[in-house]
Amino acid sequence: SMETATRVEDQTVCDSEDSCLASKLEKLAPLTDEQVTLLATLEKDQEEISEGTVLIEQRSSVDELFILKKGWAIASRNEQSGRLHAPSVFYPGDVIGMSDIAFDQTPNTVTAETRLTVCRFPRNRLTDVFHRSPRISALILALAMIEQSLMNDRIIVSRRTDGYHRLVLFLLQTISRLRFMNSVIRDQFHCPLTQEQIGAATGLSAVHVSRSIKKLVEMDLVERHRRFFRLKDEAAMRKLIDFENRYEGLDLRWLPQ
Repeated sequence: SMETATRVEDQTVCDSEDSCLASKLEKLAPLTDEQVTLLATLEKDQEEISEGTVLIEQRSSVDELFILKKGWAIASRNEQSGRLHAPSVFYPGDVIGMSDIAFDQTPNTVTAETRLTVCRFPRNRLTDVFHRSPRISALILALAMIEQSLMNDRIIVSRRTDGYHRLVLFLLQTISRLRFMNSVIRDQFHCPLTQEQIGAATGLSAVHVSRSIKKLVEMDLVERHRRFFRLKDEAAMRKLIDFENRYEGLDLRWLPQ
């Protein structure tokens, strides 16, 4: 049932791991014990953060990053029209702030959408990690390439006239990201985001999100129960938008040893 899915997801995907980031990178390619230990130094200090807390303020300098071990966070900004735009949703295993390290100021505000478990570390600690491990550096580059590809897919789908296709892509990208870290997830997931936030992430209005959900339910592709989404016919959803799971079909033979 959808209720058991809650229990599955409530387990922190990184609970038993020394390093959540290492467990993510190891899903791409093997790491040595030494490399895992090096990454674990970024995750010494774990803390709980309550829902609604702002982790990073827009236009602030990126002095620290956060490894997200449990919960969901959103990077957003208000457009001139007053509408909310949310370019990124963060899930367990993600490094919050990584996409901002090249800039003197972050373009987005990052907010905890649920209660979070995070490890914060100063940005300059990355220098040491990059210096000591070319392999870790290359894996972080590979993750950035996957992120770029996910974003490109969103741009392509957003140019279509059928708005509900954006919701299909959002659901497929979300479940593939969650599964990447948690193989127990089958066809459903708990989505703590409101319709307005899903709209901000997909470029749709809250009303349009509501209509799109209704349409997918009518098409018998999706089931919605409170904050749960169940993908009833994932194959048909994939076909509808020519979906490619960017976490599959990788060739990482170029990684340094």
